[in-house]
Amino acid sequence: MSTMLNELVARLQRNVVDGQPDRDEQPMRVPASAYADPDQYRREIDRIFLKSPVMVALVAELRDAGDYVAYDLAGRPLLIVRGDDGVIRAFLNICRHRGPKVTDAVCGSARRFTCPYHSWSYDTTGNLVGVPGRETFGEIDVTGLIELPSAVVAGAVFAVLDPDGDLDAGGWLAGMEDSLSELRLNEYYPYRVPTFIDSPNWKLAADGYLDGYHIGYLHRNTIGTRSITNRNTYDFFGPHVRIGFASKLTPDFDPAAADIDYKDYLSLVHYVFPNVSLSGGHGDTLMMSRLLPGPTPDRSTTLQFQFYREPIVDEMVDVAEQKRQLYEQVVADEDCATIFQVGEALPAMGDRHFIFGRNEPANQHLHRTIASMLGGSA
Repeated sequence: MSTMLNELVARLQRNVVDGQPDRDEQPMRVPASAYADPDQYRREIDRIFLKSPVMVALVAELRDAGDYVAYDLAGRPLLIVRGDDGVIRAFLNICRHRGPKVTDAVCGSARRFTCPYHSWSYDTTGNLVGVPGRETFGEIDVTGLIELPSAVVAGAVFAVLDPDGDLDAGGWLAGMEDSLSELRLNEYYPYRVPTFIDSPNWKLAADGYLDGYHIGYLHRNTIGTRSITNRNTYDFFGPHVRIGFASKLTPDFDPAAADIDYKDYLSLVHYVFPNVSLSGGHGDTLMMSRLLPGPTPDRSTTLQFQFYREPIVDEMVDVAEQKRQLYEQVVADEDCATIFQVGEALPAMGDRHFIFGRNEPANQHLHRTIASMLGGSA
C-alpha cells in the first residue's frame, strides 16, 4: 500500500504548493429539480439501486458464522449473513410464509432467524428449518429465504437487489478493487453500535461525501481542523471515486521518506457508487456510511458504523463510542442541517440550476453517472 499512498501524498503536496485541487474542465449546471422530481427519483431506484451491484456489507461485519447485518435499501429489506458453512450470502429479510422480517436488529449474531408472526425459522444458510404445526399446514412449496446474487470482492460484499439479476462485482468496480484491497478491509473489527441520521434527498447527502471544498468552512471547528481545504486529489474508477485529503503537508515535506506515518499526512474516502462512503482505512480506523434512499425523494437515512484494527474491548469501547458520537454530531448538526436547508429551498428554485465548480469534479462525476444511467445527460 505504501506505493499508492506515496504517490497520493506526492500529488497532494503538489496541489498544496500549487494552491489548487485536481479540477474538471469546466463548471457544471445541475437542475434543482433533479433532487426533487418524483419521476426521476423512481427511475433512480429502479435503474440504479435495483439493477446495479451495491456494496451491502464488509466482510469485517461478518467475521464468524451467524454474524449478520440487516437494513432496508431502496424498498428492499436485506439480511446479509455468514453461514455455518463459512459462505456469506445476501437474502431478502422476508419470511416466506406471510412476509414479516425475520430479524429487526441491524446487526448481531444468530443461529436461527425466526419470524415473529408464526415462528417460521431459518438457519444461517437461509434454509427453512422450522414450521410450528407443520403437520396441519399442508404442502409448503418454498425451501428458504429469497437469496440475492452476491459476491465478496476486496473484503466487501456486493449484491444485486433483484433476485433474478446478474452480478459482476469485479467488473462493476472498474479498477477500484486494487485500491480497496490495499485497505485490508477484512482485517477490521466492527464497533456494533449503529448510527442512524435523518437525511434529505440521497444525492444531496452524496454531494456532501464527495465534496472536498466545504471541509474547512462547514467543519472549521471539528474535522476541518485536520485538513488543508480545497487541495484534494480525485481518482475515478467507472462510477466510483477515490478522494485524497491533504493534512500537515508543507512545500519541503519529503513524500519519499521511509518513516512516513501516512495517516498524519492524508486521509482517503472511497465512494462506492451509488451509496457507500468508506472514510479512512489506510490507518487504524475506518468509517462506513451507507446512504439509504427513503420512500419519497426528499428523505433518506444515513447509516454509519465505525471499524478498528483491533477488537473493541475494555478501554477501546469508550474510544469507539466517543468517535461514534463525534461523527454523529458532525454529520447531523453540520452536514445534514445544512443540506436540509438545500432541500427546503428546492421549490423556490423552480427551473433554475445549481452549479458545481471545476474544483468539485467528484460531484460532477456523480451527476454525470446518474444522468447516463437514466439515459440522459447532466
